[in-house]
Amino acid sequence: MALLDLLIPPSCSGCGTYGEALCRACRSAFRPAGAPLDRFVAPDPAVVIGDELQVAVAAFAYQGVLRRVLSRLKYGGASRLARPLAEAASPLLLDFFAQHRGGLLVPVPVHPERLRQRGYNQAALIARHIAGEWDGHAAELLVRVRPTSQQHRLNRAERLRNLRGAFALRAEAQGPPSAILVDDILTTSATLEACAAVLRAAGSIRVVGIAVAREV
Repeated sequence: MALLDLLIPPSCSGCGTYGEALCRACRSAFRPAGAPLDRFVAPDPAVVIGDELQVAVAAFAYQGVLRRVLSRLKYGGASRLARPLAEAASPLLLDFFAQHRGGLLVPVPVHPERLRQRGYNQAALIARHIAGEWDGHAAELLVRVRPTSQQHRLNRAERLRNLRGAFALRAEAQGPPSAILVDDILTTSATLEACAAVLRAAGSIRVVGIAVAREV
């Protein structure tokens, strides 16, 4: 990737300026998903509570320049964006990770057909880079065993029904005692909840989740 950047200098996915895949100005435009001053006095948009999933947090609000950048990562083949996004999100998630130190980072899987089309799983790339930032470990323990319909127009109950039976534990894998699910975008937490249910059934005692951004 470094050699490629020398031969073909990247342009910022947020603003288009040449020099790096995600420039400093665009990173500074990311807005935290929740306001620290609102903690404990108002609902926190950065945090969701689940059933099998104990809790999940997101670093940033899914809006503005970050929406464009995540779209490029997810649909535009810009896999190099995973690293700067992980670097940007890690400091905001550090306290959460400290509370769950020792948890194995487990990315949300994509269906094999989608993986062939895209060439990578963006959640797996983010998990690997965040593991590097935190001196942690990541493992792709889950597989997506059936495709699902688009979820952006579904409410949480409809999403849970849509995802029923969509995930499974990889062959020969075991549920770790503590798992931290990783995704790019957190909306209703239905995807993380479905993944958490698989891990809990496989023996995981504690399952939490993180995401780069929260759609509210």
